[in-house]
Amino acid sequence: MRFNAPPISEHRLQRTQRWMLLWLKWFAAFLHEARAIAPFSDQATVIAHQWLNRIERLLVSIVMLRAAPHVRFINPPKHSARRRIETHRRRAIIGSAIRRALRSKDLQKRIAALSQNVETLVARLLQRLPRGLTRRRSYRTRPEMRPIADVEAFADAAPLADTS
Repeated sequence: MRFNAPPISEHRLQRTQRWMLLWLKWFAAFLHEARAIAPFSDQATVIAHQWLNRIERLLVSIVMLRAAPHVRFINPPKHSARRRIETHRRRAIIGSAIRRALRSKDLQKRIAALSQNVETLVARLLQRLPRGLTRRRSYRTRPEMRPIADVEAFADAAPLADTS
């Protein structure tokens, strides 16, 4: 059996993850010292969230690369009239609950969420994936059988007289 090479080596993935965590710790220390001097303006908060958006994208990519060996390949549809955009697929795979957990309005809570262990995020993603992607790749299910209410109604009724 022939296996494809992984998209990135394990060593490079660990190095990128450690670099991201180091940069995040530096940014948290910078924000702490900047707040000691003066309170943040709304513009500074928006800029800080933009920097954290970049780290969040990198973290999501690392989580998806770590989860990739545990997920089976899904064949694309043969005749798709609509082009799928890769960012939409990434959003659908990660899911809204994990994205909301990583995007807090408070900077300190968001930094704490982004600096959590990557393996816990991978475990959450692997629990979520077998349930299927809702809109991006829906799975057809069989309709449920409706209960037969008429049989119960006839069982309670008095038997008819035999006229034969």
